[in-house]
Amino acid sequence: MNRVPRIIPIAGVLLAAVSIGTVFAAEDYVPPRTTFDVPDVQGVWNYKTRTSLERPATYDGALEVDEATMLEKMTSTPDFIAFLEATGAEAPGPKNVGGYNGFWISPGDALASMNGKFRTSIIVEPVDGQIPWREEGQAIRKAQQGELPMGLAESDGPEGRTLSDRCLMSFASTAPYLSSLYNNHMQIVQSPTHVMLLAEMVHNVRVVRIDQDFRDLPYAQWMGDSIGYYEGDDLVVKTRNFNPWQVSKERLLSSDITLTERFTRVAEDKLHYSFTIDDAELYSEPWTGELPMYTGENLYEYACHEGNYALPAILAGARREEMDAAAAP
Repeated sequence: MNRVPRIIPIAGVLLAAVSIGTVFAAEDYVPPRTTFDVPDVQGVWNYKTRTSLERPATYDGALEVDEATMLEKMTSTPDFIAFLEATGAEAPGPKNVGGYNGFWISPGDALASMNGKFRTSIIVEPVDGQIPWREEGQAIRKAQQGELPMGLAESDGPEGRTLSDRCLMSFASTAPYLSSLYNNHMQIVQSPTHVMLLAEMVHNVRVVRIDQDFRDLPYAQWMGDSIGYYEGDDLVVKTRNFNPWQVSKERLLSSDITLTERFTRVAEDKLHYSFTIDDAELYSEPWTGELPMYTGENLYEYACHEGNYALPAILAGARREEMDAAAAP
């Protein structure tokens, strides 16, 4: 089930964001604590934003802009959705069978508001807002993405299709959390020994073991192996050992990545979320991004059926193409 977006005039959203941001900046805010005396970051949180991962050139290198600059530089949300509709799944073409139209798309109405300013990129380190690839990093990453453990072509069998085709994992990034076209909600539940991080998109879940070490498992889990600890007002989560199939299809995950995330409550209805990605094989330095998370609605089922009802037809179509090619003169 996908959420239905409410298209709100962007100026009104921005004024609200600036006003809320002022409240969030209060220095005397004391984060709540759980009954077992750790920072309480529990709840359902919404992380949708129009801020992109890397900084577009249109902002002339600036990390933060004011409201007037954002209004000048950023395409309005209705126009942005119309563009996605015209160029994406609903675009005309003989091979396009259709997909989500603008009714379902909810990408956010403004850039991420942090400390009273609007962010032009999620990446804050390096300061240029770009992924710091090593000279051969992108080639190595492309080779990783091109390898599936079973060595299947795309439609040789169900294992050759993407994890999102098979409804096993989200096509959006939920490790780290990055805003996508829709379903940008997640839930945090804390206990004395574990923390659950549940993404609404395809119900991806990570169970974080508190104050424990990484395990030497005979298999690699979806979403990796996560451990955590508390540092001041922060919940810190470290994840590594992602499943090879997930690595092959994710843009940011890699074979040797260590992902470090921080969740910090800065107001009753706002979290400060940051992540650092470290992989010396791909990147010249670790790089960090951050974005706000706001109190969200209840989670909804993302009705993507595991195994996907369309897969038999997809594979049957591939077999038919092979038969036609074999029968051709």
